[in-house]
Amino acid sequence: MKILIIGGLGFIGTNLFKELKKRNYQITILDNYTIKNNLKFIKCKIIKNNLSDINKLKKIFINYEVILNLASQTGVIESLNKPIYSVKNNIITYANILESLKTSKCKVFMNASTAGAIYGNTSKISNEKSPTLPVSIYGLTKKFNEDYSKILSKNLKCRIIHLRFSNVFGPYSIHKKSLIHNSIIRALSNDVISIFGNGKQVRNFIFVEDLTKIIIKLFKAKSGTYNISSPKSNSINHYLKILNNINPNIKIKKRKFNDGEVKEVYVSNLKVMKELKLKKFHFTKFEDAIKKTFDWYQKNLN
Repeated sequence: MKILIIGGLGFIGTNLFKELKKRNYQITILDNYTIKNNLKFIKCKIIKNNLSDINKLKKIFINYEVILNLASQTGVIESLNKPIYSVKNNIITYANILESLKTSKCKVFMNASTAGAIYGNTSKISNEKSPTLPVSIYGLTKKFNEDYSKILSKNLKCRIIHLRFSNVFGPYSIHKKSLIHNSIIRALSNDVISIFGNGKQVRNFIFVEDLTKIIIKLFKAKSGTYNISSPKSNSINHYLKILNNINPNIKIKKRKFNDGEVKEVYVSNLKVMKELKLKKFHFTKFEDAIKKTFDWYQKNLN
């Protein structure tokens, strides 16, 4: 099976490449080379492209059976500061991708969406039928792309699967600006860890190794939207306690909460667990996943 990963040099793309390689898939990566940190970890054909030229994309797409779109502007705060940039990089490029799929041999198109940012603030557990109420430009662009797909799906022969990721963490994320990324780097450097809010806010975190295995299993799934999350959400304070157990005496400073970020994220993954017949033991324990991530950073930071 020939697989194309758009944005494959990024954090999730690199982990997905490594998991696919173990299974002997034929992999090609399409990327604009904005992120080059992970090039040394990837050995496959890489095509440089910024997704702006539909004719070029059509020529690239034509021979791939599975195409995964992991390319986008992902920062909530960045999307609020640079809304036009976010629209160009998330909506315009996505429209070009869908247009280029029309003449391809693609059977499965997977699109990376988002869970927390698309559902917005909620004290209830959100499933795929819950209202989507984004409070950031980033979340809004992801919602638009899902809706855009529904309208155009009649013109496409492939199955379209939207993957609503919760907060993904793990190895090969050295370029990220996420909480887990920043806090581990600061812990290793003995610097102060800045936390926005009181730490009681809740997030659903999923270990990237669990996520990539789920993505591959979904190659055979029917069209639709799937929350890709762990079975349980955790507070930021709980995460910091785990980090302190791994690296004692971390320094924490709590700051004002950022506009545009959701405070409570409870994501239901029951749909994907039922579809793939997953059990809770298929997910890495949160404490073990944090330790694996910390060890990778400790080894690869310099």
